[in-house]
Amino acid sequence: MLVVGLTGGIGCGKSLVSNQFHQLFNIPIIDADVIAKELTQSQQIIKEIATNLGNEFVDKNYQLLRDQLRQAIFSDPKLRIKLENILHPLVYKEIRRKISDLNTDYCIVVIPLLLETNRTDFLDRILVVDCSPEEQIERVTKRDQCSETHVKNIITTQIDREARLLLADDVIENSGSIEDIKDKVSALHKKYTQSNK
Repeated sequence: MLVVGLTGGIGCGKSLVSNQFHQLFNIPIIDADVIAKELTQSQQIIKEIATNLGNEFVDKNYQLLRDQLRQAIFSDPKLRIKLENILHPLVYKEIRRKISDLNTDYCIVVIPLLLETNRTDFLDRILVVDCSPEEQIERVTKRDQCSETHVKNIITTQIDREARLLLADDVIENSGSIEDIKDKVSALHKKYTQSNK
C-alpha cells in the first residue's frame, strides 16, 4: 500500500484536498489533528499537559482550554516544543497503527507539521497543498476570526514555502475553483492507484 503524507501551510486547503480524495474515491484519510484532539481528551494526557505547561490551560473540571493553549503555543516556542514532545510520539504511534489496519491501494495521512517534525520515514510520497501567503492570511483571518498578526505568527512557526515545495513529490496549487481541485485530485488518484499495481 502506498502511504501519501499530505501537508501544507495554514490556510492552504489541506482539509479541502483530503476531503476530495475521500468523497470522490473513498480513500481512507488519517488526520494527525483529529488524533491529537482525541488524545487530548484523555485525563492522563491533560494531566501531563497541566504538569509540564501549567494549570492555566485546564479548567476547574480538568478539561483542556484549547483556545488558550493554541494562542499560547504560537506566541511561546518553548511551550510549543513541550506540548509537541508530549503529543507527537503518541500521534505518530497511532498513525502507524491505523495504517497497519488498512487494506487499500493507498491512503492519505494529513500531517500539518510533517516537514517541521521531519518524520517522513514511513511515507512513500509527500503531497503539498500550496497557495500564496496572501491567500493564507485572507482565508485564516476569515475562517478563525483572528488578526492578520496572529496568522503571520503561525506562518513563521512553519517551514517556509520554498523549502516545503522543494521537499514535495507532488503539489496541488489551491488558488482556483473546487472543480480545479477535483481535477488535480483525480489525476493524482490515477497516479497513486497505478503506482501501486
